[in-house]
Amino acid sequence: MADPTDLLAFIDASPSPYHAVAAARARLDEAGFGPLDESEAWPSGPGRWYVARGGALVAWEVPDGADPTTPFRIVGAHTDSPNLRVKPHPDTGAAGWQQVAVEVYGGALWNSWLDRDLGTSGRALVRVGSALEERLFRCDRPLARIPQLAIHLDRDVNGQGLKLNPQQHLTPVWG
Repeated sequence: MADPTDLLAFIDASPSPYHAVAAARARLDEAGFGPLDESEAWPSGPGRWYVARGGALVAWEVPDGADPTTPFRIVGAHTDSPNLRVKPHPDTGAAGWQQVAVEVYGGALWNSWLDRDLGTSGRALVRVGSALEERLFRCDRPLARIPQLAIHLDRDVNGQGLKLNPQQHLTPVWG
């Protein structure tokens, strides 16, 4: 990712941790890394390898001529970012509005999420015959919105600032 447009393409391809891992795996495959299974024996010699599980990924290279005294470097990063995660039983509502129950994940400036279109992305388990398969999904179309309370219903907001209770005030309206 020597080029800023390449970084932006990676970020755009990564709306969820699962998408970020899929995008990183594709880049690792292209660079000659091979996937390893955690439950099988791993090669002990030189090579380029990675292991992916869910939204996590670890990759490494063992150079030719490496021995147990060869120095190594570890670089870490995370694939997640602040988001609203859909709860297992998401159907809810209030005052005749359909809403989706979400859980706040990470630290964010939540007021910036108000009055804007929200899409969805992540992974789903799909039954195929008698097996479950993991599928990534992404919908950039506006599906939900978290409306901000009108000023005439919260006159003190300009003087005291916006105080959000995530469990009460960040439940998107959808439909």
